[in-house]
Amino acid sequence: MGILRATTELSDKQVLTYASVYWSVFSNLVAVIIIWSLLRKQPRTTKIEKGEPTSIGKSTAYAILGFIALLFGQSICVFVMSQFGITGESPNTEMLGELARAVPLMIVFTSILAPILEEIVFRKIIFGGLASRMNIHVAAVISSVFFGLMHMDLSFLLVYVVIALILCYIYTKTKRIAVPIAAHMLMNGIAMLGQFLIGGGS
Repeated sequence: MGILRATTELSDKQVLTYASVYWSVFSNLVAVIIIWSLLRKQPRTTKIEKGEPTSIGKSTAYAILGFIALLFGQSICVFVMSQFGITGESPNTEMLGELARAVPLMIVFTSILAPILEEIVFRKIIFGGLASRMNIHVAAVISSVFFGLMHMDLSFLLVYVVIALILCYIYTKTKRIAVPIAAHMLMNGIAMLGQFLIGGGS
């Protein structure tokens, strides 16, 4: 914020917005680089990754079908939640959409960096680690609940947990962390596109 104040003529509100976006992108990029560099030389020892990964063709199909499953799963969750009076857009998604409309660079964080970091942490490390020590289904549920709580949006916890469970399934079936990353990227990209369209029409 100090750098922006010293080098630009942005208002205090704009400085806060731009600083939040730039820091999110920078810090997550550094985190991805550090974590990936630490893990890329590690042997595939978790229960999830044992065996032969699916071919590139099958992995691509799983990523696309997984993306469709994510959209369908979200729709089912939204319908179920509406029966209990929970309607509207997730505050977390709305906030990210507002930041992306104000500073388009936020799209890089939301659609690329966040999915990479979240899949490495929650699927590869947490889910993979737990699955090697307990029943794989219990591991999927525990890691998915952690994933949901991390988003700090309890009213939409069901949506996040279902998303995480689908991503756990994709990872388990393909044994390639890149596959849930790709499906997650597509899902977030579509969500951001929707926010832009909604924002543009308001």
